[in-house]
Amino acid sequence: MRDALAGMVDFSSGEMPALQGLTDVTLEDVLSGAGLLEVVMGVEDEDERPSPPSAMGNAGFDIGQEDLEDLSHPIATAEEISQANFGSTAVSSDVFPYPNSGMMRTDFLFSSPTIRFSRAQKEAVLAWAKEMGAKEVPSLYGLEKFQADALESIGDPTEKVQASSGNVFYMNSIYEALARDYAHEGKRRQMHLYPEFSGSQVREAWQASKWLVEVLDSVLTPMTRVGGKDFYVNELVYCAHQCWFIPTRFFEFEGALWAKGWDVTESKDGLVVADKMGAMPCAMFQLPWPEIQAHAESERIFAPQSAHFEKAMPHPDRLLAQGLEVECPPLIIFIDDVSGNSSKQWNVHYSCYVSNAALPRAELEKDGNIRFVATSPYASPMEIMHAICNDLRKNATRPFKVWDAMKGRYVLIRPWILCLPGDNPMQAELCSHIGLHGNHFCRMCHVGGDQAFKSSNEGFSSLMVPGNARTVAETREAVTSQLVIATHAAGEKPLKNAITSSGVKDSFAMPVLNQLIAKGKLLRRATTTRNALSPEMVNKELYMELMKMVDSEIPLRSPLLDIEGLDVHCDTPVEPLHTHLLGVVKYFWAQTVWVLDKQGRFSDFQARLNSLSRIGLKIPNIMADYMCRYRGALIGKHFKTISQVMVFAVCGLVAQSLQDAWLCIGRLTVLIWETNITDIKVYTKELREVIQETIDFAAALSPGLLTEKNKFHILAHLPDNIERFGPALLFSTERYESFNHVFRLCSIHSNRQAPSRDIAKTFANQDRCRHIASGGFWQDKASGSWVCAGNGVLRHISEHPINARLLGLAPEKPTTPGDITLLPLPPRQLNQPPPRHPVVTWSGTDCSRIVPPLEPKPGEWHRAASFITQSGDQASVGDEVFVHCPTSMGSYSVSAIVAPTGTGQAQVILEILSSTSPTLYSSWIIVRESTVQPEKHAQLKMPKICRDGPVRVVSPMAVEFAVNVQHDCIAGGCTVSGSQRLRQEREDSTRTRVVVEHRDTTNYILNLVALHNQARLRAALPTHLTARTASFQDRLALHKCAAKSLRDTKLQKKLAREAQVRKSAEAALQASITNGILVDALGLSDNNPGGSGLDGLPGAGAEGAPAIITPSDGLASQCTTTPGPSLTDSITVSPNPIAVPRGPQQRRGVPASGGQAMMTGGLGSRVSASEVEQAENVLSGHDGLGGNSLSEETTNPPPSKRRRPSCGSTPASENGLFNVAVSPSGREELMDLDESDAAGSMRLSAMMSQARERDSLPLGSHSRAKFQQDARAKARKYALSSAQSEELMAFCEATPVEMLIDLKIHAMRTDNDIIQRFIRMFVRHPDFLIRLRHNVAAALLAPNIPAYVEGVTVQLTKYFEDHAEHLLGIPSANKNDPADWALVKSAIAVELTNMRSNMKLKIDSSIKNRQDIYELTSLLMMYDMRPKKEHWGRFAFLRQCTIVYDQTPAKKRGDYWKHIDQCLLDVRKDAREQYPRAEDTMARKRHETLFLAHLLDTDTRNFALKSGALSRAVYTNEALTDLQFAAERLVSGFVANDSTVSTESGEESAQESSGGDPSAAT
Repeated sequence: MRDALAGMVDFSSGEMPALQGLTDVTLEDVLSGAGLLEVVMGVEDEDERPSPPSAMGNAGFDIGQEDLEDLSHPIATAEEISQANFGSTAVSSDVFPYPNSGMMRTDFLFSSPTIRFSRAQKEAVLAWAKEMGAKEVPSLYGLEKFQADALESIGDPTEKVQASSGNVFYMNSIYEALARDYAHEGKRRQMHLYPEFSGSQVREAWQASKWLVEVLDSVLTPMTRVGGKDFYVNELVYCAHQCWFIPTRFFEFEGALWAKGWDVTESKDGLVVADKMGAMPCAMFQLPWPEIQAHAESERIFAPQSAHFEKAMPHPDRLLAQGLEVECPPLIIFIDDVSGNSSKQWNVHYSCYVSNAALPRAELEKDGNIRFVATSPYASPMEIMHAICNDLRKNATRPFKVWDAMKGRYVLIRPWILCLPGDNPMQAELCSHIGLHGNHFCRMCHVGGDQAFKSSNEGFSSLMVPGNARTVAETREAVTSQLVIATHAAGEKPLKNAITSSGVKDSFAMPVLNQLIAKGKLLRRATTTRNALSPEMVNKELYMELMKMVDSEIPLRSPLLDIEGLDVHCDTPVEPLHTHLLGVVKYFWAQTVWVLDKQGRFSDFQARLNSLSRIGLKIPNIMADYMCRYRGALIGKHFKTISQVMVFAVCGLVAQSLQDAWLCIGRLTVLIWETNITDIKVYTKELREVIQETIDFAAALSPGLLTEKNKFHILAHLPDNIERFGPALLFSTERYESFNHVFRLCSIHSNRQAPSRDIAKTFANQDRCRHIASGGFWQDKASGSWVCAGNGVLRHISEHPINARLLGLAPEKPTTPGDITLLPLPPRQLNQPPPRHPVVTWSGTDCSRIVPPLEPKPGEWHRAASFITQSGDQASVGDEVFVHCPTSMGSYSVSAIVAPTGTGQAQVILEILSSTSPTLYSSWIIVRESTVQPEKHAQLKMPKICRDGPVRVVSPMAVEFAVNVQHDCIAGGCTVSGSQRLRQEREDSTRTRVVVEHRDTTNYILNLVALHNQARLRAALPTHLTARTASFQDRLALHKCAAKSLRDTKLQKKLAREAQVRKSAEAALQASITNGILVDALGLSDNNPGGSGLDGLPGAGAEGAPAIITPSDGLASQCTTTPGPSLTDSITVSPNPIAVPRGPQQRRGVPASGGQAMMTGGLGSRVSASEVEQAENVLSGHDGLGGNSLSEETTNPPPSKRRRPSCGSTPASENGLFNVAVSPSGREELMDLDESDAAGSMRLSAMMSQARERDSLPLGSHSRAKFQQDARAKARKYALSSAQSEELMAFCEATPVEMLIDLKIHAMRTDNDIIQRFIRMFVRHPDFLIRLRHNVAAALLAPNIPAYVEGVTVQLTKYFEDHAEHLLGIPSANKNDPADWALVKSAIAVELTNMRSNMKLKIDSSIKNRQDIYELTSLLMMYDMRPKKEHWGRFAFLRQCTIVYDQTPAKKRGDYWKHIDQCLLDVRKDAREQYPRAEDTMARKRHETLFLAHLLDTDTRNFALKSGALSRAVYTNEALTDLQFAAERLVSGFVANDSTVSTESGEESAQESSGGDPSAAT
């Protein structure tokens, strides 16, 4: 147990309050001054017993001597405080701080967050109240004066903020919001300030791993008070039983406070701290460190080996606290864009809210616990976050002092950020990330790449699991690297590549980067007053500009990257609303709707959706008609309903694979919305499996979804987030999205002149009013005493539920199991006594007529409508419930409460009987027992029940909970043949809708994907009925197959593009040989007999002519012959396969059995009847990647533009529902110019020889004239030049074969032009730049390079030229073109310049920041280069040369790198002078080595070593990368300027020059 509490094991939530009834208000009440709010609203109230008044008075707490700043003043009365703070001379202590009840009621009304009034409306309401004779009605001026004074007295949190960009906005202090939570006794008692170890159970944030284990000890509550003594972490504590302990973290366990820390033992040399950590209850603490230190006096306390622990004592907060307690509550901060308008016009405001994460999850869901922080239509979200970070930092060194209403004394608080929920784009911005549209799209890991990588086997599989985690340190380094790159001349492209390759894009750095790039372009451009600057000078100017920004304290990166205890990549959790409901569920909904539309089954689906039962789901009506009509514009609540019932609605309408996918989605929704996790390891394991299975279904049905919709991968991080923060609803944004309504009301009722200030003031006033009305405390600034509202204020809130509800203070209405609600009474008739509930005896009940008869029960009863189960559900007649009825197996029985089907007949009739005398007779629930079948449903894989059991009589207290069941329409053979009358305006209309007609009332299915009572249902059922079976046995094979389909589809699209220029020629050839009839081969005729115009639109020919149907609405107009998405329509074709002319944008039809054919990516592929039948049911609308090309807004094309297949279509497909494999059988019989050149030429020659005679015949004069007329019209329409028009007219004079030859020549010329432009496109491609950058870096960072400028460009370029194809991927043919190779040489020179500038800036930075040699080496060794010992000597040499260069007067300085080259030359020259003989080569090398060793020793003295072991890693030659090893061999052969220093042979001199850097000394 001690190990577990010490962290040796892995530490891996209530309903919204019900609204109270309303009170009756009469005109007499109004005239007496009461119930102003109720009269204004005009609400008819219900009778309800008022809640007991609050126990709080206005006397406050007994304040201790040490807690008050000044006790010379006596405790003031309510009248004195009101006079001092609010300027009132006549105040009733009963309604303190209000002068009278009228002011109180009016303040409650006009401060409501849910009902906002404009100023004109306020004036009208107050004038109306006065006209009606209401008492104590204040003036609007008096009300506003009171509200301003009250806000000033309680504490005005609004303050002005000016961002570095100049934007101005206002924010409400987070510290003031926390201070009010502490000053509210009810909230303070619910706050948890220590983490809790609860074993495997996780319900709240304080039980999850971040708060319990992962967060730094320094951000948590550092102390506890035991027996009036303060004990801090990292301080020695003397405990009971004569033991010692050093706590490092406090936590709760089984209701007691424990500490995790170091065990300490005594020895003869002093106290020795143990190597392993342990745990100890804080109740055993006796003496804190100050007392221990005082007792020890000057004696040594710790043994020498543990003396370093004493250096951290006392804790820094002990000195700051001055005897007060220090507590650290966590925060949840949310920021998002929201419109400030009620209309559809978007008026963007970035709004930020905060929640106190120390409160339970159920409390966090309440609007009253969501605090507004800031909003602005001008400032960016990161500017708002910067202000929040500054607000949190300003009290980091000195904690904020607040009043603790529960303890009755002051405490100090230092809040910390628990997490940052939000939608994916906003969270990406908070993480300094590029977002979902980048190649590396995940803000939490490094997964991703270009489309080619994602389509590979390895890349496609990587999208399905979390990748290597991102770290804050990496992000900070990436931002710094981008700033360095921006200081280079021509750094725009490298900067874009750096952002793309890393996925890091910081909102604060981007303006600076843009400014530096723009200035660099300007400096490189000559003006009338100066010449263009050299790259070196540009680099220097940009570096100085960046340093000015650093010195001016302009934020260069996100402040969230420097917040202690916050890891933005881990603490921006996956949000269920936007990622799951508006992501995965929405994608599958759009796909399924399209499938049903294509099959003509959507009306059946709508009828089924209308026929589903919502009983037991605890949701509003299933708005099937609305969801089907506006299926492209649904919101989160619709998708939550869909996920729970969709599997029943589509059963039998779609393929089994898609049906299983919806079952998996339903299970995933259930797991995500789980609030009581009993075993976190078991839960996260199951959640990961279900998420992976959902992703696998997407891979099987539509692989392109995974490459185009990145939310699938984001969802894979959810289990880790739940382990870190607790149940997903804790970091869900649904409560904040709902709170936007309150914000919008505040925005609407402002004058829009100062929106940020007005909205902040409005929220501050609302919080002030709620704080007063709920019994919160505030300090009387005159006397210093802490007071709360009078009993009259608190009593008014408890007795007037309307006011409480409008202020967000309505208490939760308790439910008592067994309570029964009677049937409603009929309306009272005129001059008749009020109706009463009829009383029945057993013989008068419906259950008395059941056969076999039940045992009669004594008593009298009323027939009832519903009752409360043990779980708090309201069960009515017709609900399915679980009844507590232990069987021999110890399980539960399922019983149904079924609506009566008739009276007076031998049918099952069940009812609810409420006793007229509960003390004498019992109330009864009559149920029919249902039998749970031993096997699950074959299609739906859920438990089946049969309502064929005996009728039983049970007590209401025996009913446990309600569940949702759906009728088994498959077993019953139900059809869509019923009708249901629609209700409009609360009455039946004559309109009807189609519903499912159920043919039996016994077979049902338990809904295991319903959210309500899910845990109870699974606990009650046998394990084998709730166990999940895997849908995919070989996931690796599935992923490879999906990736292959993506690659094949891309290849098909590439072939289609290459063949595009030949399609017109092929169409002309087809037309020329079609049954000897000459048609409009070029598609220029408006009256084409083939029915096709130039744009490829289908036309109707003569009777019996083939009709070609092409896709519409921008959908994919072709299908591939590989397993991929396809669009298929029924096509009627003629017997001759070449009889159908085809324009450039058409696909020709080919014959198939049954008169149907399929359009494919080939030019005439034949398919079988079974393939056509499959293809007709394939989901269309996919792009070439196999994904859904339909946008989320266009998934609902009008019916007139949809092509429906025949009724005999089957929805199944062996290759997946969204992808169909098309067989290319019969392709060899047709001409296909997309095949190989040889085969195509042979086929073309054969066809030309067969039709040579017909082709050589001249065109008739009528046809020729028609050709020329249409050609002139088209030339004018498309604004061709005169030369182009003449060429077109000459083309019309040619025969079809001549036209074909001309087009072939044109295609060849186009190919040649593409080849010529290849190198220009290639040198701009990121792959080329990455290869070049790595090669250049390997050369310049080699420790034996003899020079950095002189001769390097020429020699390195020569090497690249000799190995262009191997190193840079440039075909050898392109090296022969001087113009092409000049581009490559220019790119090499630019990269060399940029790399040298980068090295110079990093060396300068290391000197300025006093970084040691290891840090400098880590900075310079970029692109995964591995350091050797030789690098230390070389880099120490470069830094020493830089210091000398900087000390040289500016006028005498030359080029920096030429200075470095000269220094290297001097070293080699000195060695030659010392050892001039040719055989002294090794001696010269040793001399140079000793010189560099001396420089390295000097460097370590000037720059103290402080790096860790990781930075000191060193590699041997064998461990170097291949690129690095080859680069060192390359530069060893470079010739330097000192090759002619001596008279020795050039070969020996070159050999000497290669030893420019001997190894550094050890």
